[in-house]
Amino acid sequence: PTMRGGQSYVSCPPSFSNDGNRLLVGCGTSVAIFSTATALQVSSLEGHTSTVTSVVVVPGSKILNYCWTSSLDGTIRYWDFSLFECIKKIDLNLPIFSMVIPSLLSTPEESSGKKKNVYAYVCMQTENGKDNKPKLCTAQIRKCNLTNYNKLSKVTLKETKWPQRLTISPCGNFLGIKDKRKLHIWKIPKVDSDSAVSKKITLHHTKTFSVLTFHPTERIVAAGDVTGRILIFRGFGAQNFQENGELLNRTSMTGEECKPGVRQNDDAESCSTWHWHSSGVNLLSFSSDGVYLYSGGKEGVLVFWQLDTGKKKFLPRIGSPLRYFIDSPDPSVSSISCADNQIHIFKISSMEIMRSISGIKPPLSSQDICESISSQAAFDCTSGLVAVQTENYGIQFYSLFANRGLYEIQVCERNYQPVDDVTVVVTMVELSVDGSMMGTVEVKLPEEGIGGLICLKLWDLDSDTKRFSMSTLIYEPH
Repeated sequence: PTMRGGQSYVSCPPSFSNDGNRLLVGCGTSVAIFSTATALQVSSLEGHTSTVTSVVVVPGSKILNYCWTSSLDGTIRYWDFSLFECIKKIDLNLPIFSMVIPSLLSTPEESSGKKKNVYAYVCMQTENGKDNKPKLCTAQIRKCNLTNYNKLSKVTLKETKWPQRLTISPCGNFLGIKDKRKLHIWKIPKVDSDSAVSKKITLHHTKTFSVLTFHPTERIVAAGDVTGRILIFRGFGAQNFQENGELLNRTSMTGEECKPGVRQNDDAESCSTWHWHSSGVNLLSFSSDGVYLYSGGKEGVLVFWQLDTGKKKFLPRIGSPLRYFIDSPDPSVSSISCADNQIHIFKISSMEIMRSISGIKPPLSSQDICESISSQAAFDCTSGLVAVQTENYGIQFYSLFANRGLYEIQVCERNYQPVDDVTVVVTMVELSVDGSMMGTVEVKLPEEGIGGLICLKLWDLDSDTKRFSMSTLIYEPH
């Protein structure tokens, strides 16, 4: 029988249950449900036939356990995740890269008694042209009636060359994407329908955007770029997104002199730039009260920016590039997803990581620069263990039976920083047939033409602790 395991936990943002006790994580073709108290998987939602790309928990009371998911299999599914049961399936027939559902976040209109249709906005693959030739744009943003699905709305918000992750404002009023050096932002219609068209504005930058996020209450959008800068656009849509009877803060908003930092006379009142990250910003999220902006990137450091002053605090040494920051219903607890396939459950008040969900470590990024890396993992078939190299000069032991990381050992004693140049690589790992011994090979890369040093280490398994400790060290084995 084949054993399967080791899916990615960080291919899309996770989502907390309404009671905050569970975290729903897209995990290959399924949704893994983890306990936030133990970081152990308690169940899963099975049914999609390709990668899950979005998990959206329906907000409500703590006892409600419903969620929507989208997948590259072209379907949207509605689940009761307390019963692990799929209630509804909508087939769009084309891969869905991202999905948001604005009306779940907006406050229902009190006046009308009847229930409104729920619409999802999806970024999906474009259909081929009439002659069945693929179009230049591979992705399109469309609208889909989840309540009474007949066919996709004819309204196409945008076509883009590459798939884009959709970002929604916390109140469900605005939808945004990054598209090269532009941000496109749509105002979601108050009463949505198949034919309702969303107003759109575009904000420009001189560098390529990498991520964006909306403020929870004010009309502020923050966006990160590939150089590590963060742009804060305040008062976006002041001209184009006004409702009848809404008064502008400033009446005559023409010319660039009264819109500091704003390019091409874009529809924003001001734009300020912050810069701390040394490479692209991957993670950007406002705190639930809007006082702080959190940012993260390759450095593995979470930066807390005070929005009003630009002052910053740091949570350093997370140990891997950051991907997503997700708030739970409990304002003191959040999750941080990292590039090393870990999700950390994180307490903001004490700025500490409480627990970690450890997926299998991804292939080494240093494979390009060191040809001697063996990408082969080592297996101990009796215990269902697999040993893989890690970016931080170690070996991870991953249980295929339990489908989780058990522990890691450090092969090279050196401090790992994700942004540092790679100087040492663990190129090989092997386990003996009975799993009682391990061999590792590490290579010190040649610097300035001086040859690389090879080091073989042998490790014995301690029968009590069930962990490996080094027994033999051989320099330059031959």
